Amino acid sequence: MDADPIYLAPQDYSITWPVLGAFIIFGLVIWAVAIWMLTRRPEAQDGHGSLPPAALAKLRRDALRRIDHVDKAVRTDTMTPRRGHHELSKVVRGFVSKASGLEADTMTASDLRERGPAHLAALIEEFYPRQFGALEADATSFSRSATAAREVIGGWS
Repeated sequence: MDADPIYLAPQDYSITWPVLGAFIIFGLVIWAVAIWMLTRRPEAQDGHGSLPPAALAKLRRDALRRIDHVDKAVRTDTMTPRRGHHELSKVVRGFVSKASGLEADTMTASDLRERGPAHLAALIEEFYPRQFGALEADATSFSRSATAAREVIGGWS
């Protein structure tokens, strides 16, 4: 029984699989672009000099008043000098953030050295050992620190 072999013609490809593959690749590209757009750093905003003089003067008065309050609390022993240095740092950093748009309240000392004014970086670096050092800061060092903070805020323009 010699039967003739059956010849099968080539099959046509279905369009379903290439279309489905193209949709998957398109979806992955859209997903990657969306992730990139949502996670990239915001563009730097130039906030220097953004406050009018009257607002800057009010901000300066408020900051100096807070420094005086902290200074009085340290002198009357209701606050430790270490805590006082923390408060001075917060006051100065907050003032600079609001006055200039520089995010000084979240910047490290090295960030301030790179992007901030030199006198601000020097002041914050002076506060660091008194805030985080092994020994408690003394009242005399706090008095010098409060004076330096007043000078930075008073001279800010």
